[in-house]
Amino acid sequence: MRMALAQMLQLVFFGGLAVSLVGKSLLPEPAAKFIEGNQAMVLGGCFLCNIMAGNLLNTGAFEITFDGEFVWSKIEAGRFPQMDELRSSLLAAGLSN
Repeated sequence: MRMALAQMLQLVFFGGLAVSLVGKSLLPEPAAKFIEGNQAMVLGGCFLCNIMAGNLLNTGAFEITFDGEFVWSKIEAGRFPQMDELRSSLLAAGLSN
């Protein structure tokens, strides 16, 4: 459900940008005049759709793999790794100095 809503918001974002910047001639005259007179509001609405779509897809994940081997997961650890932890995890996964 969240993915479908995010995709719909992205479609509104890109469609709105295309229509408001280059496609006003494709619209009926009243709609074209509305967009022309309220371009900042229309573009702001488009970018708001983009922000909302990004927030719907954000999981907070930060995961690191090396050569297909799992190294770190923020979701599992509940935090970002410290540099020393990350270095030792990568060395354990086979990264050489």
